[in-house]
Amino acid sequence: MILDTLVLPQEDARARLREYEQAIKLERSEEDVAIAAGYRAAVRGLPVVMLSEVIAAGGWHDNGLPRLAIARADAQQCWVRVEGWAGERRHLVFTDEERTSNRGALVAAHSIRINGVPFPFTSGRFRSSARTVVPLVPPRHRPKRRRLHAFHVLWEVDEWTPAPPVDPALLRHIRGDLWAVVATWDLTPLERAVLTARNRTLP
Repeated sequence: MILDTLVLPQEDARARLREYEQAIKLERSEEDVAIAAGYRAAVRGLPVVMLSEVIAAGGWHDNGLPRLAIARADAQQCWVRVEGWAGERRHLVFTDEERTSNRGALVAAHSIRINGVPFPFTSGRFRSSARTVVPLVPPRHRPKRRRLHAFHVLWEVDEWTPAPPVDPALLRHIRGDLWAVVATWDLTPLERAVLTARNRTLP
């Protein structure tokens, strides 16, 4: 999976961060806070992405489901709902609980919402929902258990089947549409086999 990151060299980010931190002290705005949070992640050496652009770049399967999914890192399953069937864009809601509602929040306790993703199809029979398995985070990248819920996993979905993914990424929400890429990895055949077995036991 290729992620288009915002290019933020650490030294440049450090200088910009100081500038925005000073601005926040004088007159706090949501935009300044979001930008400062992004620069703060870049100073730590973390790539920063705009999730909506990553999801849009991932594209769609022929059945109208997205090629990428995101869920909390401590979840076992991920559901997607495709909303907004009129026009050239769709809204996506990813949840880790089947009946979780999302009332417009971009990032809620159990859901992620991506609004206005360009939809390339003009006709056809499309699915509006599906479920798949969430990849596990290997120990070398895994946050402590009490913090795992604060992270999310992004991965490429193979036709929204129970098949485990190959190359996920661990993300940490910064603010708004900005996310820090904490780690990326490839699942080994053994890890994928265990995930496949786990999926067979899920309801």
